[in-house]
Amino acid sequence: MADASETLTREDALGYLRRFPEQGIFGTATSFASVLAGNAVVLHFVLDGRLRAAHLIALVMAETVLLTLIAWAQHRFVPQRDWSEQPKPLRERVGVFAFLLVWLAGAYGITLVMLDGVADFVALLRSQRAWIDAGLHWPLLVTLVPGLAHAFGDDAHYRRHGAPFLSTVTHDAIARYLTLIFGGIPFAMPFFVVVIGGFKAVEFLLRRARVAPGQSALGALAMIAIGYGGFALVGLLIANGVAGWAIGYILAKLTAELMVAAIPLVMAKVARDGP
Repeated sequence: MADASETLTREDALGYLRRFPEQGIFGTATSFASVLAGNAVVLHFVLDGRLRAAHLIALVMAETVLLTLIAWAQHRFVPQRDWSEQPKPLRERVGVFAFLLVWLAGAYGITLVMLDGVADFVALLRSQRAWIDAGLHWPLLVTLVPGLAHAFGDDAHYRRHGAPFLSTVTHDAIARYLTLIFGGIPFAMPFFVVVIGGFKAVEFLLRRARVAPGQSALGALAMIAIGYGGFALVGLLIANGVAGWAIGYILAKLTAELMVAAIPLVMAKVARDGP
């Protein structure tokens, strides 16, 4: 596809859909349902104590590194001219990487201190046995096997159909990157969901009542109440410690994965309607 700084075009979308055809309503619903189910299981494990906060953070970080390495390796077997997106200049990539490193170190350092998870995280850094004792080798294997399968599938499709080379593994890695970024502000995600969703619902109802949202005193009061409710929810989650953090973090993870799962819908719309 075109460089990320450029506007997405209909040709870009059609090229994408040749590799990842539109799934239809049933396929999209199934994809979304699998994301919801997977995150529900993870949340249950954290709330049940079978998965500690530090272990979940370390697992997402390890999955990100693993998928990034697979995506990097598969691109080494394809001429750069055939890549769907050309790499950014080295200076720009180093700047982005440095920013992410500082952000992740700061955000998750504070999180681990707040949740008393520093010792658990350090143990994972020091010993391979700690990963096995925590049972993290199994979800990593579950990530590795589909990642390799996707990589071979991407290569087979490229050999049959030619450029551009589109990587399924890159999509998987992007979902993990977004999870890490959003997960650095876990208590903000529920606030955004409640406030933005509430505001949109109020606007929809007012428009259905043929009332201009900006001219309705009732609408203004409803939005103030929604904002207050968002802050109250954040306070409640913070007061519940690890359980509150887990809800916010899994919501961030869910949001990131749904965003990536929705990419085919966006591409299908662009392909139909143009940029």
